[in-house]
Amino acid sequence: MSKSRFSLLGLLTDIRVLQIIGQVIFLILVVLAISGLLDQIFAALASRNLTPNFTFLQNRAGFEIAGATNYTPNDSFGQAFLVGLGNTLSVITIGLILTTLLGILVGIFLLSRNWLIRTISRVLVEILRNTPLLVQIIVVFFFVLALPPSNASITFPQEGVFLLPLRYAGYLAVLIIGWQITRGLAAEDWRSALTFPLILSAIIRVELGFSIGSDPVTLEIVTVPYLAVMVILAGLVIAFWRTPSVRFALIGILIGQGLGLILLNTNLIPAAAARFELQPLFYLNNRGFYFPVLQATARFGLWALFVVVGIVIAAAILVYFARLKAETGKDAPSILYAFLSVIGFAVIGWIIVSAQPLPSSVVVDVNGAPELVPLERARSEGLLSPSDALLYAAEPLSASVPVPRGLRYDGGGAVSRGYVALLIALVIYTAAFIAEIVRAGILAVPRGQLEASRALGFTASQTLRMVILPQALRVIIPPLGNQYLNLSKNSSLAIAVAYPDIYAVMGTVINQSGQSVTGIVLIMLSYLIISLTISAVMNWVNRRFQIVTR
Repeated sequence: MSKSRFSLLGLLTDIRVLQIIGQVIFLILVVLAISGLLDQIFAALASRNLTPNFTFLQNRAGFEIAGATNYTPNDSFGQAFLVGLGNTLSVITIGLILTTLLGILVGIFLLSRNWLIRTISRVLVEILRNTPLLVQIIVVFFFVLALPPSNASITFPQEGVFLLPLRYAGYLAVLIIGWQITRGLAAEDWRSALTFPLILSAIIRVELGFSIGSDPVTLEIVTVPYLAVMVILAGLVIAFWRTPSVRFALIGILIGQGLGLILLNTNLIPAAAARFELQPLFYLNNRGFYFPVLQATARFGLWALFVVVGIVIAAAILVYFARLKAETGKDAPSILYAFLSVIGFAVIGWIIVSAQPLPSSVVVDVNGAPELVPLERARSEGLLSPSDALLYAAEPLSASVPVPRGLRYDGGGAVSRGYVALLIALVIYTAAFIAEIVRAGILAVPRGQLEASRALGFTASQTLRMVILPQALRVIIPPLGNQYLNLSKNSSLAIAVAYPDIYAVMGTVINQSGQSVTGIVLIMLSYLIISLTISAVMNWVNRRFQIVTR
């Protein structure tokens, strides 16, 4: 009995046991405190008939969401929540890609040997890092994106007729021939030094002739100014006679001037032009940015099978040539073959799928009554609905181009001005921090690595791509994940520019339904899942780039 009492006393005096007991007691107190707080909250909400639940998500929303295409006020609160979540994920996904590219680029500029590039990058980074993000969002929205109204949109291309002179095709052909002639020649070879100056001089001479007037043979071409130019060129040839590269370049320019004048006088250069009628594809105004989109038709699935077959064969080609290189050391353009495989099967599939017959007649709604009409008539008279147009399309993909209809646009895709402002501000703000991370990561690479790459004859781009960045990534990736998390959480500032992200949409849902607790919980869970997903991906990437040691 005494031994049992002594063991129990020793157990109660063990510091590890006491720590466990203390933590259990603290956990119980926390649970009791939270339970009591929740009881008070639920009791207060129940007294106002606002008991938290998730059934309200099935109720009719009754409000509109700007820019939502697959949503109407008759949809449920749950559908509105998904629209807001989709908008948030769109900003975060595109923002992460753009801010990574911009941050790496600016980080490299911070270490540039060019004083102007280095200084400008440093000034911009310091300004962006030390200015509140909300201020930057507002500045971009109200000042940077101060766009014209819808009836005066910025369009690309400009509507009208575009004339492309046929002589430009000749210029391109001659330049290609010149490239073929000089390819493989040493820079000091007389043919390499003479060819391109001759071609460019002749092209400039011809273009000057066409710019003066419709009749190329004019006094302005052949009299004193032109003769003076020829005399000056001849004098330069004599002055640089002892420098072969300059001498042949000047001779090429001199010959090109004469050749251009001969071509103009003999009317060998066509004055005709190809006529193109252009319609705007992109519209930018204070309501948003409108652009063409590709839509999958009913035949897309069959065409996708051909593309998948091409991709599988391309993967097999890459594996085969990789093994062949490992066994024999012979290199082959495997990437080109793989690319041609995918493109070839895509083109063949497109031809086969598009050749499939279409129904001659379709049932459409005419004046409120169904009527069987020929398919071509239904298309020409616009009797097909958007879904029917995709159903009876011959091609696997159909281009939808925005067409202005008063203050709105039919077809195409669109993003709001608020989305663009939010995306720009998030990208440049986060990129400023990523640039500093990239700069620090590059400086963490031992200088001996840089010197070794130079000793091996690597160019600056090869050194950066194959030596510096792979080692710098081990330092860059851990803090980079924190910036990604900041971008995802900072996206909630979209409410400042009226962009309907998950925070703004759920704010409206809470006001409409009164389910404040449930709405805030949904917001918290959404951002929690997004943050944990980003963290998991970055941890996996970090493990992939870490040095494996025993």
